[in-house]
Amino acid sequence: MTSSTAPVPAPATMTQNGRRFLKALASQTTSGCFLEVGPLFGSSTQAIDAGRRLDAPIHTIDTFEPADWVERRVGRQLSREAFDGYTSYIDQLVVHQGFAPDVVRDTWSDQVGFYFDDATHGDPGWTDNFEFFKPFFTEDAIVCGDDFAGGWPDITRNVTRIAEEWGVGLYVFGRVWAMTRVDEERIVHAATEAEPVLAGATITSVLGPDSSTSPAMVWTKGLHQHIALSTFKVEGDVVADVRFKAKGTGAEAEYAAGDWIHLGGVSRLSFTGPPNIGFQLCFAKGSKTENTKLYRSGELCGFPEGAVPVSVRLGMI
Repeated sequence: MTSSTAPVPAPATMTQNGRRFLKALASQTTSGCFLEVGPLFGSSTQAIDAGRRLDAPIHTIDTFEPADWVERRVGRQLSREAFDGYTSYIDQLVVHQGFAPDVVRDTWSDQVGFYFDDATHGDPGWTDNFEFFKPFFTEDAIVCGDDFAGGWPDITRNVTRIAEEWGVGLYVFGRVWAMTRVDEERIVHAATEAEPVLAGATITSVLGPDSSTSPAMVWTKGLHQHIALSTFKVEGDVVADVRFKAKGTGAEAEYAAGDWIHLGGVSRLSFTGPPNIGFQLCFAKGSKTENTKLYRSGELCGFPEGAVPVSVRLGMI
C-alpha cells in the first residue's frame, strides 16, 4: 500500500491533469497487480502509488537510458539512480530494467489489473508490449496510457481499434486514454475525481449517423479521427449557465445549455460561463489532427481554414 512518506515530485512529461486522472484510475483498480511501461523519472509511478487502494505490487519497466530529448524536456538526464531517488519510498515497487517486453518475456506470470503504457509511441513496439501483456489482463483490468494525440498516430489508431474490438467506451482525458471491459463507471468516476467541478455534466455529440453521450471532461467520440462533428449539446446543473455563440459566413447563432449546437458552416465559436470552465476542440485537416488550447469564457476559437471539428470537451481552468 502507499507509503506515508511525502515524496519529492519527480520531473514529469505528463501534464498535472493527466497525472491526476492516472491517480484516480489507479484508485479504481480491484484485481491483479499494477504495471507501467515507460515511467522515466517516476512521476507516473508516484501517481499510481498515490491512488492505489489495492494491496498489490507496482511493476515498472524502463531502460532508464539517457536521452537528449529527456534532458531538453525536463532539464536533467535520465538514469536508474535518478528514478530510484524519486521512488525509493514506494512499498512493493518491482523495477525491471531493460526493454519491454523482452526483459520479462521469459519470467512474467503475474495477472495485471492495471496497465499503463507511456513507453514506445509507435509500432511495432507499442503493439508488441500490448499483445505480450494482454493475456495477463484480469477480466476487469483498467488499461490506459498517455499521449493519445495527433502526433502519435499509431497510439490513436491502435487504441481506437482495440476499444471497438472489445466493444467498450474509450475515455480520453487530455492525452491520457483509458478503457475497461467491466464496469466502465469506474473510469467515469476517475474522470469526475480528476475534475470534480464538472461532476454530472455531459456532452452528447453527433458524427455522421451516430450519436453518443460522454462525461463533459473527457473528449467526445471521434477524437483524432476524420468524421466531422456536426452537432453537440452540453447538459448538467454545473453548466446550466453556459452559453455558446457560433458565427459563420453571414450567420450567427446563440445556444443555451441543452440546445443542439450546429457546427455546419461555422468558422468561430465562443462561450460564456463559469470562469473555472473552458472548452476545447479537436480539428482534422487532411490527414492531420490537432487539439486547440482550452478556451476560457469570452475567448473566441477561430476554425482553421479547411479544417473540421471532430471532437469537443469541457475542462477545468
